[in-house]
Amino acid sequence: MDNEAITMTTMTLSSTTLLQRNPDMVAANLDGDLVMMNEKLGRYYGISGVGARAWELLETPASIDDLVANLCQEYDIDSDTCHQDIARFAHDLMKVNLIEPVEK
Repeated sequence: MDNEAITMTTMTLSSTTLLQRNPDMVAANLDGDLVMMNEKLGRYYGISGVGARAWELLETPASIDDLVANLCQEYDIDSDTCHQDIARFAHDLMKVNLIEPVEK
């Protein structure tokens, strides 16, 4: 599944594309769950479990492949399943502008 691409309406996201958090997001950890708010839009979001850990890993720009490598080391999950889940997760976060590709 290396370099699997996710087709989106505006772009294709490769598993090696560096991603970063949207700088407009404010996040707080509440008992293991992540609660985020976009101050400009006044929208709230919540992430729990492995998704919250993936968000932490995006503190510095990382690709889907980077996230999968880290998460497979930390959790008992096979890389194919992790890759599918993280690719879908990244796509969902991009749809609501929580993450974005790093501009070169």
